Amino acid sequence: MPGAARGEDPVTRIGALDIAQALGQAPPTPEQQAVIEAPAESLLVVAGAGSGKTETMSARVVWMVANGLVQPQEVLGLTFTRKAAGELAERIGRRLRQLESVGLWREVTGDDGLDLTPAVSTYHAYAGRLVSEHGLRLGYEPGARLLSEASCWQLAQEVVEAYPGPLDAVSIAAGRTVPAVSTVVDAVLSLSGELAEHLCTPDALADHLGRLLSDWDRLPDGEGRKASLKPVLDALGVLRQRQALVPLILDYQRAKRASESLDFADQMSLAARIAGAFPDVGRAERRRYRAVLLDEFQDTSEAQLVLLRRLYAEADDAVPVMAVGDPHQSIYGWRGASSTTLTSFPGHFPGPDGPARTLPLSTSWRNDAAILAVANVVAAPLSAACPVDVAVLTPRPAAGRGQVEAARLDTLEAEAAHIASWLGERLGPWTGPGSAIAAASPPEPRPTAAVLCRKRSQFTLLAETLAAAGLPVEVVGLGGLLSMPEVVDLVSFLHVVDDPSRGDHLMRLLTGPLVRLGPADLAGLHAWARSLGPGGESGQPDQVGLVEAVDRLPPPGWQDPHGRGLGDTGRARLVDLGRRVRRVRELLGATVPEVVGEAERVLGLDLELMAQPGRPVADARVHLEAFADVVTAYAASSERPNLGGLLSWLEVAEDRERGLAAGQVPPVPGAVQLLTVHASKGLEWDLVVVPGLEEGTFPAHDARVAGREDGGWRVPPPKDKAWLSGLDSLPFGLRGDRGGLPHLDWATCPDRQELAARIESFALACGEHAVVEERRLAYVAVTRARHELLLTAPVWATQRTPRITSRLLDEMREAGVAHVSTWAEMPDSRDEDLGNPRLAEQLSLPWPARGAPDPALARAAEAVRAARGHASSASSAESGMTTTPAAQPPARPGVDEPFDEWSDLDREVAVLLAEREASQQRSEVLVALPPHLSTSSLVALADDRDEFAGGLRRPMPAAPATAARRGTAFHTWVEQHYAQAAIIDLSELPGSADETACDAEDLDTMKAHFLESEWSALSPVDIELPVESTVAGISLRGRIDAVFPRQDGGFTVVDWKTGAPPTGRRAEVRRLQLAVYRLAYARLRQVDPALVDGAFYYAATGETVRPDLPDEVALETIVAGLTGG
Repeated sequence: MPGAARGEDPVTRIGALDIAQALGQAPPTPEQQAVIEAPAESLLVVAGAGSGKTETMSARVVWMVANGLVQPQEVLGLTFTRKAAGELAERIGRRLRQLESVGLWREVTGDDGLDLTPAVSTYHAYAGRLVSEHGLRLGYEPGARLLSEASCWQLAQEVVEAYPGPLDAVSIAAGRTVPAVSTVVDAVLSLSGELAEHLCTPDALADHLGRLLSDWDRLPDGEGRKASLKPVLDALGVLRQRQALVPLILDYQRAKRASESLDFADQMSLAARIAGAFPDVGRAERRRYRAVLLDEFQDTSEAQLVLLRRLYAEADDAVPVMAVGDPHQSIYGWRGASSTTLTSFPGHFPGPDGPARTLPLSTSWRNDAAILAVANVVAAPLSAACPVDVAVLTPRPAAGRGQVEAARLDTLEAEAAHIASWLGERLGPWTGPGSAIAAASPPEPRPTAAVLCRKRSQFTLLAETLAAAGLPVEVVGLGGLLSMPEVVDLVSFLHVVDDPSRGDHLMRLLTGPLVRLGPADLAGLHAWARSLGPGGESGQPDQVGLVEAVDRLPPPGWQDPHGRGLGDTGRARLVDLGRRVRRVRELLGATVPEVVGEAERVLGLDLELMAQPGRPVADARVHLEAFADVVTAYAASSERPNLGGLLSWLEVAEDRERGLAAGQVPPVPGAVQLLTVHASKGLEWDLVVVPGLEEGTFPAHDARVAGREDGGWRVPPPKDKAWLSGLDSLPFGLRGDRGGLPHLDWATCPDRQELAARIESFALACGEHAVVEERRLAYVAVTRARHELLLTAPVWATQRTPRITSRLLDEMREAGVAHVSTWAEMPDSRDEDLGNPRLAEQLSLPWPARGAPDPALARAAEAVRAARGHASSASSAESGMTTTPAAQPPARPGVDEPFDEWSDLDREVAVLLAEREASQQRSEVLVALPPHLSTSSLVALADDRDEFAGGLRRPMPAAPATAARRGTAFHTWVEQHYAQAAIIDLSELPGSADETACDAEDLDTMKAHFLESEWSALSPVDIELPVESTVAGISLRGRIDAVFPRQDGGFTVVDWKTGAPPTGRRAEVRRLQLAVYRLAYARLRQVDPALVDGAFYYAATGETVRPDLPDEVALETIVAGLTGG
């Protein structure tokens, strides 16, 4: 059907209800129908949580195509993640195929071979295309490289470390602490990103700060106490430090230009500049697209708003734009999003008669009734203050009642125990793969569950308590991962290896299970460090650090004049630690993943974890493996990766989760996922727990609790100095969304006394603004629950005063929407003997730990001694030598005596040879499969079942994977070819499983082969798509390299390989990977698997291989046979 002329609104031939009936779908609600059939003009759709916005958006496109308003290729859809873009594109494509099959639409195929499918991509990918096509007009090469977060960090760090400027002197003169290098790097990146997001320049920032400082310096003090001027003096110091950062920001921008690189913020800012400077770009885009759909509009930045407005609204031939979002879910302000973009949409994208219309979607298809009642209570103040109408959420037809429970417990420990009990009652014992009682048949469907924390500091106690209760726990996100004890030990060791000044990290090792140094030996080591300094025993400030003191230990028997020294056992343990550190330092020339892998092996962390009684072997290394993935991702995305850069990046990533915030881990039935509320957006679970609902934690602010005269407790109004504190904030006056932020009127101040008073008022206004942001976060948290929700708060935490229950929880309880199961009483503030019971309990532990070993560990140690003795005897017999008992190693080298590196290596080799001989005689290795397998693990299982089982039973460090690094480099280049930036989460890195990869010098050859292949000219609908699907009761995870649309409406899943095509059994086994990908993609996109095929592309030879793939039934049979299902 030909499209209608622009500006015309033809008589509707078919309605949304008719289309739904013809396609066999449920009829849309009246609200959905109003959105779907809205006139062809700009429209704001306020879609509440779980209200079916993706379904409505796709139905809108189908309705417009069916009625001749647009052709499919004239539709542009933008969203934030490739996953969301792929889901929207697939849903639209599937509906259009159905529409054609029932005769309601006929695809118009042109002779020019144009792609007649809707263009659906991410906001950044769309901006990247504009920059690639038109950036040269602003002096930017079209092939400019997109920097990853890790690469940005490394480049900024190099700029900061090379800067000769006066930042230290400025800080000292201003009475401020000289910031650490990592703090300055983070500030440079944050300010550079904010400037780009708000279309501002470093020069404009310098001018603004210079004018502000000049005016404030000239103000008289005014009448009053000098102490009351402290807010002004503090702000002046902060702003002078920030002014000193402007040259660093300029240097960072010049470094990017010199390397022909851009970051994500640059990409969006340049696209907005192009749209404003060259009107022909907008005309071309408006001719290309006649309808634009914008998803998750509440998360857009000012630069994105300006770009889209310039392209599609600021012209006589404006294009209808439909923005969909929820102002209550605008929670990413700290990441560049502006809370005002959605509410200002009607004015920026007007209709023919004024501001754009607003329509609601308020039926929740996710949450039961009780959950929605809580959500509406939390959202009520937000809705009342919102400039656009936001409807109250209503339950879907036949929705369940649901359950919401509120509890206040005496202490943090009691809160964690209550959570574990509540979840345990609903989840029951874990019986999935990898459990001690794995079922012979597929288990019954079990609920999904999550604990959503406001702060990552809550993770450790909760994870330990849940694990002690027998519940499998998955910590999601880098910040949580870095709090796990084994990862903390590993990172501390790496700091000691990299930087001799990091005595803080050395102390964890000295007092931990690795060294177990006692107080006397710690004092002796400190005395030795003092004696090594220039001042000798006087202990001058430039004394030698503890790390260097371990490298240069005193001779046996040394004591200082006060009698402090090292005992023989303590010194032996320090000798052992020093040798371990030196062993890893010798490998610093290797790749970062190899250095980290060697550090893990030297520490023996994997063996320690697997030796823990009652812990499934398959689960023992889960956090270490996740950390290894993070390290590999850093190395792959960084230009010049090194250990120091990794550790510096991790310190900031722990706080900001830089580069990983967009990653999502799908819910795991029967397990408990532990993550932050920010990371939960876009996900949902059957059971959700929100702990820590107390003032200061949720909502987060500086809650200084004080008593009241009536025996109650109070907290002062929250304060937030915003851009008047820290180094990394852009003054509100330079932000494009300043109209929605608190205002500090400093230009009319007569003196500093008045300015100080206005600063105090500004801090209070910002504090209230921050609480509103926290309310939005709470709304997101509670709407993640499908059926049951638990809300908890402690009375006593780590402070000396009790914690006041969150205003958010009090509102829910007072509204009667939450059932109170237990509610601990608050103590009387007038009680003179009042104290925190947690602090009153004296926790006594022996130091160093001398607990009796577990009997199972003792038996295991004896078995290792016996194996070593057998191996040594066998080796000696073959060589004609004899072995004496004195030659046998101790059960745990480095604890009772230091080990010699070469003799220890000889013993290890002997044990490994004995193990290999024993493994060749073994007929079967019995281990429990983990609850998840990667596709590469499935291939390994099919290739050699016994070797795979042995690897599960005792994982060993992998050999240096140069082929994997080349595979990763090729995958990264292909992504750049398609102009899409990968978001690598905690899963398999692309290319890491490639075999027989070519030599490094052949990378150019692989690129040339690819450019000559059929794939280079095609446009993929998905790139680096993480998938997970259950086959024969086993959850299989993987990452699809690329998916291409077929002319018949189907899809081709392609896996890039950098080696040559395998033959024989290896080729037969390899096709399993592609078969799993095909089935997982078909399930993800809800299409018939017959519409999906697969291909391997081998870049070394330029060949494309399309193997015959087993269908779903055959694949189930194969996997069941491999896994014993």
